[in-house]
Amino acid sequence: MLRIISIILVVCLVLPFAPAKAFAQETSTSADYFVGDAIVESQYKLGPGDQLGVNLIVGDNALSLDYQFIIGPDGKIFFPNVGEISLLGLTIPEAKKIVNEKVKGVYREKYNFSLRLTEPRKIQLYVTGSDDKPLYMGEQRYVYIYGEVAKSGRFTYVPGKKFSDYISYAGGPTARANLGGSTITRENSKIGVNGSDVIFNGDISKDVEILAGDVISIPGNFFYFTDFASFANTILLALTLYSAVAR
Repeated sequence: MLRIISIILVVCLVLPFAPAKAFAQETSTSADYFVGDAIVESQYKLGPGDQLGVNLIVGDNALSLDYQFIIGPDGKIFFPNVGEISLLGLTIPEAKKIVNEKVKGVYREKYNFSLRLTEPRKIQLYVTGSDDKPLYMGEQRYVYIYGEVAKSGRFTYVPGKKFSDYISYAGGPTARANLGGSTITRENSKIGVNGSDVIFNGDISKDVEILAGDVISIPGNFFYFTDFASFANTILLALTLYSAVAR
C-alpha cells in the first residue's frame, strides 16, 4: 500500500513538469495554415496582408492586364476601374467569384480572368490549446490613425505600406482636414508629413513608409466653413463682438 502511494506521489510531482507537447491536444480547423503546409484554396481564408495576383485578357486584341494586390487592414482591395472589393474571410474560389462578378459589371467585352494567391500573410501559429482559444497566436501589430479622417482608429499593420495607403484605409480625409500639418508619432519622435502634397499633388517622394506602432495624426483647419451661410454667420458674429467691445 505504501509503495502504491509513493508511485502516485511521484507521478503527481513529475506530471506538471512534463513537456506540454506530450500532453496538449493541438487541434485546428481546416482553415488554419501552418508553416510548410500546402495551401488548400477551398479552405484557406483570405485576410489582411495576403497578396493576390490578377490577370485579365480583354477583347479580341488580347489586351493583357496584370495586377498585384495586398489585402488591406479593412479586408479590401482596390481594383482599378472597378473599385473597392471586400475579400475578408473568403476562400480563394469565393474571392474569384466575387471579383469576377465585379469585373463583369465594368468590362463589356469578352475577357479571360484569373486570380491566385501569390504570397500568404504572416500566419497564426498555434503552440497548444484549442482552435477557438489558442495559447499563442503570434504578434499582432497595428497602426493608429486619429483626427480628420472618415474612420479613425486602429488598423492592422501591413509591411511596406505608406502614409497615403493608411489614409485610404481610413476612408480618406474629411473636408476639414489640414493634411499639410499631418504628423507621424514613432516611439519618442514626431515626423512631419505634407499629406496635401502626397495625396492631392502626387508627390510620392514625401510619402513616408509606415512602421508598426506608428500613430498618424491629421489635424483640422482652425477656420472651416461648410458653406457661405456659415461663413457669413461667423463674420456677423465677429462684427457683433467687435462692436460690443468697441463701446
